[in-house]
Amino acid sequence: MPKNLRSFLEQDVQLTGDLSFSGALYISCNVNGNLIAPMDSDAILYVQEAAQVTGEIRVPRLVVAGKVFGDIFVPDRATIKSTAVINGDIHYSEMELATGADINGTLAVVRPPSDKPEALESH
Repeated sequence: MPKNLRSFLEQDVQLTGDLSFSGALYISCNVNGNLIAPMDSDAILYVQEAAQVTGEIRVPRLVVAGKVFGDIFVPDRATIKSTAVINGDIHYSEMELATGADINGTLAVVRPPSDKPEALESH
């Protein structure tokens, strides 16, 4: 699969149903369904200012400038722009939140499990 794969869903598209993707997905349309990318990939979802998503989002990286009605799961980085409106909980590892963003839900920091076992202290 091409490394720099990019897909675009423009404003004239109406998507109903779940969508799984890899690479970069830019949406400017209305989506009624879940948006899912493999969590161990370098996939990124851009919810553009004109977009509205009603459903769950599960992606490694996310940029939101539009509207999301549903819970968000981002194990890597979430960037929330000032024009974003989010009604749902956000589970993230790292977040950049712009002044003016409207979030109605809880924010939960999720840390990935450590690859290193903790050292046991001997007495």
